[in-house]
Amino acid sequence: MSEQTRTNRTAPYSRGHPILGSALELRNDIIGTLCAHWRRHGDLVRFRSPFAGVPDYLIAHPDHVQQVLQTQHKDFVHPPAQRRKFSDVVGQGLVASQGDYWRRQRRLSQPAFHRAALSSFAQVTVDTVGDMADRWREPARSGEILDMRVEMMRVTLDVLARAMFGADWRAELENLGVHVTGLLERTFTAMLSPFAAPLWLPSPGNREFLRARASVDRIAYNLIGAARRKLAADGTANLVQLLLSAVDPETGAGMSDEQVRDEIMAMLIAGHETVSTGLTWTWYLLSKYPEAEARVAAEVRQVCGDRPPTFADLPALQYTTRAIQEAMRLYPPLWVIGRMPTADVEIGGYPIARGSVLLVTPYLTHRHPDFWTDPESYDPDRFLPERSAGRHRFAYYPFGGGPRKCIGEGFAMMEMPLVVARVMQQYKLSLVPGVPVTPSAGISLRAAPGMPMVVRHRHG
Repeated sequence: MSEQTRTNRTAPYSRGHPILGSALELRNDIIGTLCAHWRRHGDLVRFRSPFAGVPDYLIAHPDHVQQVLQTQHKDFVHPPAQRRKFSDVVGQGLVASQGDYWRRQRRLSQPAFHRAALSSFAQVTVDTVGDMADRWREPARSGEILDMRVEMMRVTLDVLARAMFGADWRAELENLGVHVTGLLERTFTAMLSPFAAPLWLPSPGNREFLRARASVDRIAYNLIGAARRKLAADGTANLVQLLLSAVDPETGAGMSDEQVRDEIMAMLIAGHETVSTGLTWTWYLLSKYPEAEARVAAEVRQVCGDRPPTFADLPALQYTTRAIQEAMRLYPPLWVIGRMPTADVEIGGYPIARGSVLLVTPYLTHRHPDFWTDPESYDPDRFLPERSAGRHRFAYYPFGGGPRKCIGEGFAMMEMPLVVARVMQQYKLSLVPGVPVTPSAGISLRAAPGMPMVVRHRHG
């Protein structure tokens, strides 16, 4: 095929509504719409819409994902509209910043996620889950139904609060988490809405957004001030103090309170919202697949016995980790990634114009039948080394990929197996029969309307 023929090709095209294009389809059911167009048109689909904020292309093939996130990552940035809406919440935190500023903040933040730091945060995780387990004793005796989406959000927020601030700041952090979750949900809705009011317009929704953001700032700066005072007295011991004490080796400068505030917001996304979502779907799948649940329970008994799990146990909790990996394959918390080329590029033989908005979709890639056998089934052993050998490195990317891969991956993959192991030592979780649970697309892939489960004591 000649170069001229290749560049004149047009990507498969979804026309949608004669006037509105795909805007309302995507707003009303973005997951169903993306799945339908992927199955109908293939791994690269072009959308049409007269409205700003609607994506131009869907990207699903691992080769194309690798090109966008890794091999040509310098040619792709966050779409400006997406970045502005994220920045309304996280300022210049790692999930929204770009270029040299992002590289500097990444260097300053990285030590907080080194192995030595993770080891100390593992004990924080186990202690926090132990408190949750104590709280579940009465519900387990009475057969009370608990919403695991709520419970996992609460426990991951507790872990993050203690890891961040080294003290029991849970009351403040719970309020912070509620506000941040509301801000992010509104941000995602605005990204998909062709009629979203600009933030400067004094609409009721915007006023509520600004009040919530003011509450977030008040709480965050109070906590940062307390962490600075503790740092001066005690030295470094927690995530925020590690951020406050970080020094850029190139400039000798550290982070301001505003920069630390922005990174706290970024951590709340990566360390609270997405981890709680991954755990929620893990409980859902273990309940639906009792053989897998029994294997996790047996492994935890063999590795830990009756004592609480530790950081040193993680390498031995192999099936438990695979069970979580497989849950994140089917229901990746980071289910979609937005990118925009800064110059005309070619993807899969199709020309993509500068400024186009691309949706890179782990949710679809993780189900690609060319890379996953029986992709809709839950099979943790598909992550065994012998079955993973030769698999495309971008067939599975629940934490993103390339230089902007989530900085909190190590923290998450430390925290989640310890949460599952600690709970499995004491409890068996079962879905409430007859209650439908479906994935709901937001900043993360939440369970809707929730995850109602019956908690029972595992022994006695």
